[in-house]
Amino acid sequence: MNATTLKDTDTEERAYLDAEHCKELLAIINEFSNPQLTRLIRVLLFTGMRAGEITGLHWADVDFEHSTLTVRYSLYRSKGQYKLGTPKTKSSARVISLPPQVMETLADQMEWQEQRKLDVGSRWIDRGTVFTGEYGEYMNATYVNTKFKELLKKHDFPNVHTHDLRHANASLLINMGVPVKVISEHLGHCDTRTTENIYAHVFAETRAKAADAISQALGTVN
Repeated sequence: MNATTLKDTDTEERAYLDAEHCKELLAIINEFSNPQLTRLIRVLLFTGMRAGEITGLHWADVDFEHSTLTVRYSLYRSKGQYKLGTPKTKSSARVISLPPQVMETLADQMEWQEQRKLDVGSRWIDRGTVFTGEYGEYMNATYVNTKFKELLKKHDFPNVHTHDLRHANASLLINMGVPVKVISEHLGHCDTRTTENIYAHVFAETRAKAADAISQALGTVN
């Protein structure tokens, strides 16, 4: 597959997943031997969450009645120990509306986790998180990324990181015409300028498509 590039404020141009890649990714993630990875990657792609946010996500922050989740924590490692911190910025603490696909995925994860607790019995360490290690401990984001990259390499995908699922999510929203303010709040950016700067080239492509569309709609003017 050919890689598409994205200009970020902090890095050189790098590969990212376009809409077709994302559709294909949703098909191949079922190959993970760990079913949690299938569900975690699906949630990342649909929500645009950061890796630390999803590994720090607790069941108490998932509202099944209203189809939302609240980002309250970010999981990180310090001196070999896992710690729960606040999200990256004040605006990163946010409520994300969830589509039916994600609600179904989270329901499947809850059912799987309840069975896993029964299977391991007293060895289970209950952190209350949605995605866990083998015995309930916090899930290692490095492990997730390693397995993710192995799967992508197997299928000749662009060489991307799990964080790039966040960029893919944003690009999809931009291309669907979602207002930048909504996208900014969805991603937890401090303001719309951050969103516009990071995804400047995606916005430029969308504007070009709009110009082409109106040109085709109105035809040649004599």
